[in-house]
Amino acid sequence: MIKYIVCVFFIIINFAYADNSARLVIKGDELYSVAPHGKGNVYAPDIVRYKKKYYLYYGSQGKDGHDRIQLAFSKDAKTWKRHGIVFFVKGANHVNDPSVLIVNNIFYMYYTLAKYGVTDSIGLATSKDGLHWKDKGIVIKARKPPAWDSLLVGRPSVIYEKGVFRMWYDGRADLPLGAPDKRAPKSAKSHRYVGYAESTDGKNWKRRKNYVFSHDAGGIHVSRVRNKYIMLYESHSGTQWAQSNDRINWYNKGGLLAKDISDAPYGHVTPLLYKIGQRYMLFYGAALARTWDNNRIMMKPVSNRILL
Repeated sequence: MIKYIVCVFFIIINFAYADNSARLVIKGDELYSVAPHGKGNVYAPDIVRYKKKYYLYYGSQGKDGHDRIQLAFSKDAKTWKRHGIVFFVKGANHVNDPSVLIVNNIFYMYYTLAKYGVTDSIGLATSKDGLHWKDKGIVIKARKPPAWDSLLVGRPSVIYEKGVFRMWYDGRADLPLGAPDKRAPKSAKSHRYVGYAESTDGKNWKRRKNYVFSHDAGGIHVSRVRNKYIMLYESHSGTQWAQSNDRINWYNKGGLLAKDISDAPYGHVTPLLYKIGQRYMLFYGAALARTWDNNRIMMKPVSNRILL
């Protein structure tokens, strides 16, 4: 009898997690997510759990070419209902890449801000309900040359541990040759790096002088998995990842999940690792164009054993 119960239990569990295929989450099919080309551009997802709902914040590019941050809700993380735009900065070119967390009943949203072109800084907005936000302005900006992050900083990933806000972000000193921003310096050796900063109040940050990870990593997401830190980063071949025991020293692990020509033929943009129930899920911008400006948000299970 016991063997029969155990057998049935495992059959139920395997059935519940049998679908490992990619699932569409959000598609860019309305005015503020359709992008100038009209095919849609949504990416940079981040999720928090609040009042028995999943709050999915994400970036969207409108028909006018400007980026804004939108929100969708779900009770089961399978069916999502779009709420619409919740945050933008008037007159800015780019407001995107939200990293949201709740500390002492206050929502903190760290975001990438480009007032013009792609010369990014990192801003902060706060909220009491996750819907209505107050902009607190720039909290981290590019440093002076010849620093590795002297042109731009952006795409923050923030967690809160034992009274400390911890932020990882990407930065660079120049753009690749042929980049569309006419004001920015360019180089054939242009490279992205990952920096690290800490804060006790979420507003005033102390950052390390040197970067903590290279590998041309950008669009990062960092989370705590058991007693280790896991960093995901975007690539044209799929989602890459690295691991750390101390937040500073990172070991590159290579590919976590390869792109699929059926849903993301040109790679993964701004991946997110989020645990739903007992299983880790990968949310990502599925690149439908070589230029990475036509994306939709997808989700797909990741084997827990990979992350051990």
